[in-house]
Amino acid sequence: MSRAKVEGSVPFGPSPWEGIVASTGGEMVYLTVRERILSGELPASTTLREQALAEELGVSRTPVREALRRLSEAGLVTFVPDRGATVVAWTLEQVRETYFVRAGLEGRAAGLAAALISAAELDALADLIDAMEPLVTAVDDEGVAELGRLNPEFHGIVVAASRSPQLMMLTSAVTRVPLMAAAFRRHGVQYRARINHQHRDILTVLRTGDTVWADVAMRSHILGARNAVPAD
Repeated sequence: MSRAKVEGSVPFGPSPWEGIVASTGGEMVYLTVRERILSGELPASTTLREQALAEELGVSRTPVREALRRLSEAGLVTFVPDRGATVVAWTLEQVRETYFVRAGLEGRAAGLAAALISAAELDALADLIDAMEPLVTAVDDEGVAELGRLNPEFHGIVVAASRSPQLMMLTSAVTRVPLMAAAFRRHGVQYRARINHQHRDILTVLRTGDTVWADVAMRSHILGARNAVPAD
């Protein structure tokens, strides 16, 4: 099957979900399209056609429709009359406000995680930090994109270590806006180095088991990223 094009976008790259049976349904479609929006592969105002997505992902239109509904609830797409689902164009103020919400949620998650995180999870965080370190100096799009992919993995492990289904659900709903890779490019090596240094600080705090310190460290980390978003 040839890859379908989405209107207003370049053709999709290889899907990480290829080979997964269609029984995963809307979840598979949701995760795939969500990742492409957050990575910037699907930019603002891109129209998402149900039939094109269904053909590309090898599913019927029903799970695609379900996934687009969930993406709409998450604030990533909107339904435009006569056009269908369209990737939302975030305003800078909306982006900055999202960081405030994330700081509260992920700070709380880190605080809980400090008391509950496993040795395996701590090792996974350390591995991610080491994997991100050489990408700090990347100048190519591929390297910057990989850094943008690994960064949320780090945060995801911390949130999962909170063992709080509510926080996992809420942090998933408050999506990482699709500007992280752009921020990595715009602010350059010094910004990226600071971000990963803060990751090391967070890991150090988690190893101590200090719940208050972990909360503060994560809040400061995310609010620092917010301050890198231009005000206008």
